Amino acid sequence: MTKESTAVAIKGTVTNAEERASRVGQGSENVRASDLAIPRIKVLQPLSPEVQKSHAQYVEGAETGMMMNSLNSELFNAAFVINLHYDRKVVVWKKRKFGGGMFGAFETEAEAQAALAEAGEQEAQFDIVDNPTHLVLLLSDDGEPKGVALLDMPGTKAKVSRRWNSLIAEQEQAGNPRFGCVWELKSVSESNQHGSYSNFDVDFVVIAPDEIYAAAQAAFDAFFGGRAEAA
Repeated sequence: MTKESTAVAIKGTVTNAEERASRVGQGSENVRASDLAIPRIKVLQPLSPEVQKSHAQYVEGAETGMMMNSLNSELFNAAFVINLHYDRKVVVWKKRKFGGGMFGAFETEAEAQAALAEAGEQEAQFDIVDNPTHLVLLLSDDGEPKGVALLDMPGTKAKVSRRWNSLIAEQEQAGNPRFGCVWELKSVSESNQHGSYSNFDVDFVVIAPDEIYAAAQAAFDAFFGGRAEAA
């Protein structure tokens, strides 16, 4: 049954919205942050399937240099974020000519190689890369929390990750925690010997006002229970 036929087949009216709202959360008591899909924010490149109209993964309106939320395909040029947590993993990506996509994240290269072997995959079809990752809280233009997302920063993005961590360290030395600052996340055009590409960039905006800080603290605690290390 298609989505369209389901919409036609299921008919009726909703008249008890207030009663439904009072029961929000029931049945979801055991759903934790780790049970939810965490979107990844990616910078679209000239070869990204999302910008190619002939590709099955094309997203209408997508252009090189835009950022995209992998969960809902939302496109944007800039966003306000709070940096909640930093981690570094070894990530295995399938090479684009073999279908692309993320295979998994591991603590060491040896673990990654073992996982590929166990899955019967050919290591030559994958890239095993050091992958700095930032967990961020996305904010609307007026500071309302929109949910969390992951920023993968391997390769040329690693320098942005290091700069961001250095700026956050300065804030921490001044007594402001990692999740106490609002940053503007955007993309910029860069180039190297291989050509032009788009990269992440971040700029400090403001120390988070109390309401935004409370939301960031709650998001951090939801993932890590108030602990400094990842769950």
